[in-house]
Amino acid sequence: RRARPSDPTRLPAMAASTARALPPVAAGAPIPRVGRSGSTRDGRTAVARSRATLTTRARATDTATPAVTTPASDAEWAASSPLEFSSSLKDAASCDALLVVGKKACVLDEGLLAHLPEKVRSTVRLLAFDMKPGSEGVKRTTSVVLFDEEGDEGTTERGTTTLELTVIVLPDASELSRHNAPSASHALTKCLAGVKAPRFGKTLGLVCALADASEAVAIAAAVARAFPTYSAKSTEARNTESGRGAVAVKGTVKVALHDASRESHDENTKNGNESSVDSFDGDAELKAAKAVAGGVRLAARIVDTPPAFMDPDALVAEALSVCAELNALLFASDENENEKASRRVVATTLREKELIAGGFGGIVGVGAAAARDGREPALVHLCHKGDGALPKGRSTALVGKGITFDTGGLQIKGKAGMPGMKTDLGGAAAALGAFHAAVLLDPDGSKRGGGDLHCVLCVAENAVGPSAFRPDDVLLCKSGRSVEINNTDAEGRLVLADGVAFASGEDVDADDVVDIATLTGAQMVATGRFFAGIVSDSEEFERECVVAGRSSGDLTHPLPYAPEFFSREFGSAVADMRNSVKDRSNAQASCAGQFVANHLAKRGDTNGDADEAKVRKLKRWLHVDIAGPSTEKGSGRGTGFGVALLVELLNARGQR
Repeated sequence: RRARPSDPTRLPAMAASTARALPPVAAGAPIPRVGRSGSTRDGRTAVARSRATLTTRARATDTATPAVTTPASDAEWAASSPLEFSSSLKDAASCDALLVVGKKACVLDEGLLAHLPEKVRSTVRLLAFDMKPGSEGVKRTTSVVLFDEEGDEGTTERGTTTLELTVIVLPDASELSRHNAPSASHALTKCLAGVKAPRFGKTLGLVCALADASEAVAIAAAVARAFPTYSAKSTEARNTESGRGAVAVKGTVKVALHDASRESHDENTKNGNESSVDSFDGDAELKAAKAVAGGVRLAARIVDTPPAFMDPDALVAEALSVCAELNALLFASDENENEKASRRVVATTLREKELIAGGFGGIVGVGAAAARDGREPALVHLCHKGDGALPKGRSTALVGKGITFDTGGLQIKGKAGMPGMKTDLGGAAAALGAFHAAVLLDPDGSKRGGGDLHCVLCVAENAVGPSAFRPDDVLLCKSGRSVEINNTDAEGRLVLADGVAFASGEDVDADDVVDIATLTGAQMVATGRFFAGIVSDSEEFERECVVAGRSSGDLTHPLPYAPEFFSREFGSAVADMRNSVKDRSNAQASCAGQFVANHLAKRGDTNGDADEAKVRKLKRWLHVDIAGPSTEKGSGRGTGFGVALLVELLNARGQR
């Protein structure tokens, strides 16, 4: 096999400067690394991502900003651009720069203003009072001169500091349409577009005034999108040996949440707004905000990472690292060993040989060309056991499309269509980020109703080469159905077909299967860049997803589910189906979802058994196409879309 471009040990001249290991965080406590050149096939290279402070290395000049070698884990990336959530308004207000965000009445809430310095308080009032947010929000920035509380010893003189103050007023719910999120998180994302993380040694305070605690998750996700972690920008010491390939460490962004409705909660909750956040428990909403924000940044970083470094091996390593971290954080106590073992996250990884033996023809076919160069396809299965004693426990499988780069295969994309195809793993990134956040928030599974939670990542690179699958090939998928290839650039549905067959079949046997993917450009035509297109065989499941979307800020809109209209689009004379439609004007996004649904395991029936406890639960399927909202228009950066949506969808289940 030829040398892999993504393996820095084989191409030292190209990658050595960007792949050096970080020094230990503390003496005697080195950080375990996910190695880029080590094998991950047996799962033994999964390591816990340390939450310790990232060790920094100063640049050549005395006054320079510290920099670090390219981080090797999500925790290290997060530490290079810290985002902290706190319940202390005073901590956020004491930063070098301050943003106050919320709907006008919330920004002007006296309970919030009382925690700000007097001059800042009056300036916020003055700015916010005349601001008209419309439907997209409005932002104003000014400088405030603050006097130190005391002068130097023996003098009466007082020093001054200048604070950059920004006030962002979001639109009220009355200004938003019925399909929009009441939190106006989309407006916050737009207003934060020009806000950058502070340089090292400086801090940025972000005070978020919530109209209701139910907005915490949506607002936290919007904040997380504004401060992504991945960067390959060089530092000023780029020409030095130590500075080459280094990543600059940024200052801390401190986020404080304030519920302006807490004192009058009984009146404000009559509007029927549904959410998974406990409005009365500040610790719970803060924990939810922090977990979701971490999941969003994780997903966005995976999407942003260049494909030479986020290849199938690296994506597998990310999943195994999440598994190890969750076990280290949640189940390392001295509790009962049997109980602890039953609730640990278990990871299973199948690589090319195991996939062939298991009948995963879709994943194997798509990943065949890259596998010849050492970038083998994979299926990763993470499982977190819930409390099965709860009466309404439904197991759920999150199935993510993880195409680490999509050339289009032999029917190759053009020069304008191929750039940006590193983002084709957005579905797998969202599923992994959501799994991470959901398990952190719900270690025993009670919030999701006690059922098991599964994360299934379908990983492959759609490359071009002698081993690439061809038009006219017939692939035998995990479902046992044969697929004639008439479009090698319709590869995502092939890996998802194997994923949902695995999740719904006897291997996992999940009650609810949710597949999430950057599947079709037609989704953007149908529902645009702000709404994911969803298809479901259950009206109830479809409605739950729409509600979760409005609550989380990750908006969704239903597409038609009509197998009788769409299945015929995949007719084949030699196989059970083709992988691309005959009529491209016939609801392509719905058709793509229908192709995936064709590979679900057959539903069970009662077989005449009247004992309800023995009757197989009705299975449900939900398809979420995030091709548009998964990336930011213009910059092309990942948004982490889908993480907050899936967390809300899971947690809302435990409230029913």
